[in-house]
Amino acid sequence: MAETKPRIGTLMIIDDNEVDQMLCRRLVKRSGLVDNVLGFLSAEDALEYLRSQTLPAADAILLDINMPKMDGFEFLDAATRELGARFARIVIMMLTTSLNPHDQERARQYPVVKDYCNKPLLLEYLERLAGELCHER
Repeated sequence: MAETKPRIGTLMIIDDNEVDQMLCRRLVKRSGLVDNVLGFLSAEDALEYLRSQTLPAADAILLDINMPKMDGFEFLDAATRELGARFARIVIMMLTTSLNPHDQERARQYPVVKDYCNKPLLLEYLERLAGELCHER
């Protein structure tokens, strides 16, 4: 019997850069590891989506740090505060260009952040994210 690879049901990509979003979507599609992808160019729009009770929740999030208006850390603070347990079950990977060690240390302070990776998205990052999601369930 063949071993089933871990999968991601719904993946949110939160990144204000359209090119980065396109590259992520392309890799996600080729990987075959993700059933549904939701892209958000602003953290505010992503938070609004998560606030909605009628829409399906995300299983995992690829989250950029440096975004206008609301950055990735502000998003984590707001979502943790407002959504509580519903947000705590989502597995988050920070996917960023930031090489700042302070950002890496700060990301570790959030229990929902399971990984911190530098752009661009690589297949191995997606595989780790899927494995982490499988482990969390």
